Amino acid sequence: MRNLATVPAGERALPVGFEGLEEFVAYWAVPGQNERRYQRCDTTFDEIKRFYDAMYSRADEAMTYLDKFPLRDMPGPEARLMRMVLSLAQASMAVEIQGAPRVPNAPWPDSVKILTTETL
Repeated sequence: MRNLATVPAGERALPVGFEGLEEFVAYWAVPGQNERRYQRCDTTFDEIKRFYDAMYSRADEAMTYLDKFPLRDMPGPEARLMRMVLSLAQASMAVEIQGAPRVPNAPWPDSVKILTTETL
């Protein structure tokens, strides 16, 4: 299941200074915890590692920048950057713990679904 994030016409994909991460927006800036987990599970380890390496090196800077904005009312570019930071948590599970996009020997697709009324 490959969901893609979209950027409205005339709007920046990411805030100024984070242009080097724009190639990852369509795939990794999707809203919703379940969607980000599906993205991790439905791609290759090499793709995850490439995103992880690029995003990890900018994560502290991104979090410092995002602290200036209200969590539930971020402008589009900032919201996409925040979702990419959240996707980094998914990527880090694959890179640092599992060594694979999915949990080894676990059935896929699984039936785990995180229920919430909020989509960040």
